[in-house]
Amino acid sequence: MNDFFFKNINIGGISHLFVCKGDSRIASREMLDDSFLFKRQLHANLYKVDDYILKVCYGQSIPKDIFRKYALKSQAERESKSAAILSELGLVTPKTYFSAFSLFPKMRKGVESMHEMDFLSGYDDLNPKFVHRPDCLGIIQCFGRDLAVMLNAMLYPKDLGLGNIMYHPVEGKLAWIDSDLRHFKDKETLSRSVMRKLNHRFLKHLNNCQSDIFWRSFCENSTLFAEKGELLSYREIDYKSNQ
Repeated sequence: MNDFFFKNINIGGISHLFVCKGDSRIASREMLDDSFLFKRQLHANLYKVDDYILKVCYGQSIPKDIFRKYALKSQAERESKSAAILSELGLVTPKTYFSAFSLFPKMRKGVESMHEMDFLSGYDDLNPKFVHRPDCLGIIQCFGRDLAVMLNAMLYPKDLGLGNIMYHPVEGKLAWIDSDLRHFKDKETLSRSVMRKLNHRFLKHLNNCQSDIFWRSFCENSTLFAEKGELLSYREIDYKSNQ
């Protein structure tokens, strides 16, 4: 425990006692308010100061938070370790400097954990409508190459989706954010898990975006490119129906 220390940090007017590790540029301010707010996510807020981002993760339930902290490690710790693994594999991902988890969540949706990382300048958020970009196929090829690197290492990001991928249009590189990697012991189990997620979970999340046809072809192309370095034909896909 020599690397850990306790610190009180005020987030949105509520004081939290954190168990911390690392050197923070943002949390050292001891108080975070909306003046530093950069982006809101479903279960997290992103705060930006200079070239750094602090991601504050909110728990969904007290029992789940406790189980994560003491059995599976906090969300911030898992994402930080996953980022380090991806970096070792040669993939682009923000470097993490600081992570912490709250000892006493204040409410059902109180702060569960947080971690601080680099701000990725020049990278664009991807969304289902990026199919209309002229560099769409290039993005898919980058996705397939990166996915192949992870699959070859027997790894798979559990929360894989367009919201967790960023693209640098000038450098032609992807950046992986908010990654929570799962390690598989054998290729058969890995293959079953990958195809199950591609065919069901992703499509379910994007039903409201009316992008099922494109997302399915995106996933099939990425998996095929990861396995064989080939791409399916896009001539028969009517992109206009996905607007």
